[in-house]
Amino acid sequence: MSSPTAALDSETSSLFNPAFCAVLLNKACTGYAAKASQAMPLTFAFLILPSALHKPTRDAMPSTTASLMWSWLRANPLLLMDFAERVRTFRPITATAITYGLQQGVLAGSVGTVAAGSIGRRPRTLRPTDDWLACLKAAEFLGKWFGGTDTDEATTLAQWGVRP
Repeated sequence: MSSPTAALDSETSSLFNPAFCAVLLNKACTGYAAKASQAMPLTFAFLILPSALHKPTRDAMPSTTASLMWSWLRANPLLLMDFAERVRTFRPITATAITYGLQQGVLAGSVGTVAAGSIGRRPRTLRPTDDWLACLKAAEFLGKWFGGTDTDEATTLAQWGVRP
């Protein structure tokens, strides 16, 4: 049986590898817990990667989580135009990253939620690029933003133009 990313070309598989995506989700879960004092709903994990890995979305994000998410979404309709399709495209990548993260202890899960696990030290030989660091920053920002919203999960999904 082939992996969910087997249908993707090798470059895409390398860029969206499960280890890197699990680290992004770990950062999002850390940010969410810092704001909400609880684990992140699993459904939000499926919004994190299509946003944090999409440069136009990263570039358009506000500078502070004090910005209202709904206002930002209304002000950036072009980013949402293909968002539901991006979420569908990223679904197997996100699912693989969650599974990998749970297996490696980078993520912790319970029914309906996902939380940050532990990440070891970064190897000295790893030289993160600016893009790599921007993805990490965006994932943590999104986690905080989702954690700080006062709307329920279904409303947040609807605002982003997706449904469970």
